[in-house]
Amino acid sequence: MPEHDEADVVQPDAGAPADRTAAALAPLRERIDAIDHEIVALLNERAQIALEIGRVKEQTGRRTVRDPQRETEVLERVTSASAGLFPEPELVALYRKLIAATRRVQHAQKRAAAGAEPARTEADARAADAAAQPEPREE
Repeated sequence: MPEHDEADVVQPDAGAPADRTAAALAPLRERIDAIDHEIVALLNERAQIALEIGRVKEQTGRRTVRDPQRETEVLERVTSASAGLFPEPELVALYRKLIAATRRVQHAQKRAAAGAEPARTEADARAADAAAQPEPREE
């Protein structure tokens, strides 16, 4: 068996695979970061439009923020637009959260216009919507 001098033995570089992985992931993660930035910008734009919708509802005498029919339409449109890479249940859950957050934005605007403290939770927002529902009339 030949003897090897320690200088002749090549030791594997323990950091090399991690460095290669990090280098390969860096441009992909940069793209994800850019997409996240765009998503946040779009969410803010969506919230601004929701505020305008809230103003129109207020000006036209609509008392409630929630529109279940519209929410159903949004969920149907989103799921049909999906390329299928994102699991549908998670996509629907995300959009339900987005819709709920948008309602909170509208409720906050509505409460601020009335001089009240903003709703802090979705339950507060639902309670405010329920309180705004007209009482059923007996005929």
